[in-house]
Amino acid sequence: MIAAFRAEWTRLAQRRLLLPGAIGLLAVAFGGAALVLSAAAPAGRTDAEALRPTIESLTASGGGTEIFRSAAALGGTLVFILFVGLFSVEYSRGTYRTMLLHQPRRVALLSGKLAGLLAFAALVLAALEVAMWTAGRLEASAFDVGTARWTSAGALGSALGDYGMVMLWVTGYAVFGMTVAILVRSVAPALAIAVAWAGPLEHLVNRAWSPAREWFPGLLLEAVGVGGTGGVTATRAAVTAVAYIVVFCVITATVFSRRDIAA
Repeated sequence: MIAAFRAEWTRLAQRRLLLPGAIGLLAVAFGGAALVLSAAAPAGRTDAEALRPTIESLTASGGGTEIFRSAAALGGTLVFILFVGLFSVEYSRGTYRTMLLHQPRRVALLSGKLAGLLAFAALVLAALEVAMWTAGRLEASAFDVGTARWTSAGALGSALGDYGMVMLWVTGYAVFGMTVAILVRSVAPALAIAVAWAGPLEHLVNRAWSPAREWFPGLLLEAVGVGGTGGVTATRAAVTAVAYIVVFCVITATVFSRRDIAA
């Protein structure tokens, strides 16, 4: 597992990728903060089901990092597709078979790869939270959002809580993406399933059957990302998402360990 973790970390943390990555992170921070701030409205004019913060919540002590959490929730489908691609592309390249020659313990190999991706994501998210808080502070006055309480004692606790929930959100999409990739074993069909499921399918079913928001993984992760919705609290969404993560990890480990890898 350690060898697989190091290999994944080395691949992701290449020097030639650091500068473009930093520029992209700043662009996402300033653009995401502006998008969230511009979409915020007074609580009296915001639907309880709306996946966006209110002016009042952004003015509170946790408003600075709520921007980070809300902006992250907007990219759920993209994050899901990214992880599906990262795991499924190894089949098309034939690298799973090569890696297993050096690391025959399949579950350890897959666990190390997942752990490496999540460790890298954790650092990126920490940097993004700081950058987005800073961007929000600079842009807030243009949207009539007060920032005086963003540096209060309660702001640190809110920042840690928001970071933890976004990390859970990313972990959920990483595990769901890994499961789809391992079950399908082909890049194009796996990506097609990811786009269809995380994009329109869950939301269309939710419109016709409202309990879907309490059980469908993508909708639950959306609720985690925005701190709960009118139909599902953040705690309920987080607990159910964790249960899904455990189940999908077991399914993925079982399939990967027993299925032949011919390429």
